[in-house]
Amino acid sequence: MSRRSVAPFPRHVAGNPYCDLLYRRLQALGVHVEPEAEMSVSWLLHNRSRVAVLHLHWPELYYRGRGGRVTARSAAGFVAVLAAARLCGYRIVWTVHNALPHERRSRGDRVLRWVLCRTARLVVHAESARRELAGAGRTAAVVPHGHYIGAYPHDIDETTARARLGLDADARVFLCFGQVRAYKGIPELLAAFRALRRSDVRLVIAGKPVDRAVADMVAAAAARDSRIVAHLAHVDDAEVQHYFEAADWVVLPYRDVLTSGSALLALSFERPVVAPRRGCLAELERSDGVLGYEPDAPNALALALAEAAHTDARAWRPRARAAARRFDWDGIARAYDRIFAGG
Repeated sequence: MSRRSVAPFPRHVAGNPYCDLLYRRLQALGVHVEPEAEMSVSWLLHNRSRVAVLHLHWPELYYRGRGGRVTARSAAGFVAVLAAARLCGYRIVWTVHNALPHERRSRGDRVLRWVLCRTARLVVHAESARRELAGAGRTAAVVPHGHYIGAYPHDIDETTARARLGLDADARVFLCFGQVRAYKGIPELLAAFRALRRSDVRLVIAGKPVDRAVADMVAAAAARDSRIVAHLAHVDDAEVQHYFEAADWVVLPYRDVLTSGSALLALSFERPVVAPRRGCLAELERSDGVLGYEPDAPNALALALAEAAHTDARAWRPRARAAARRFDWDGIARAYDRIFAGG
């Protein structure tokens, strides 16, 4: 068994190239990455002579049963796999993108998180997340989230992008991009945007709905306010550039956040960000292209949007570009290689 042989769970995630970018760099370092792996006792027994590490990202993908809920059967099966992995001598590493699933959290989720935290080596993307887990009595290594520079097609300019989305060339455009989910603070964003008494601002909300009630709220707001543009559907990789090139600012008004790939995606497209000083986002400064606000202060998001609308976003783009480049995948892959080896 080579200590530099890892089975990822999952190897690929549709719509998010994070795993592809990470494992590509690990392979360049000489780490063997299984192209396919199965979360089952039989797979573990069959491959224990050549695979050393099981690397989990979103464990709920493997322990939730039909309908996306934890059942006694699905939970028992997941625990059995973890127990078999330990008995077979596998090293288990969990990159904690989310401490718990964002929707339909249950007692079963919390119990399985407790089991996994005592079975796996934990990795988080920010010092704030490490402190959060430490407060719960768990230790974790900090390995940053890598950038998305070059991960998506990027061959059009702002003028073309705005024309394709029907946006005026001189508009001040705010973008909220990604799956439409309540925890991302979209209801609060709609209320704050309505407080802007400017006819030249636009709010574009683009992404696949996960929370139907929030999606209906967005659609209703767009019907009432012509300044709001809603694209409530999955955005293909080739179309991602249209939204970011068209934007002046990317707004991430999260209610809670452990990790934010969306922030790295915005910075990778050289777009400054409006975000609360919360979780990992609090570790980014104005010098990084992030206009932060205190999330618990009265009207904080509305005031931040008003400030952004009066600020030259183009002058902030070099900051965003420089910040994104700090999160280089080569160093991240080397850090994971050390963790996989037991470091």
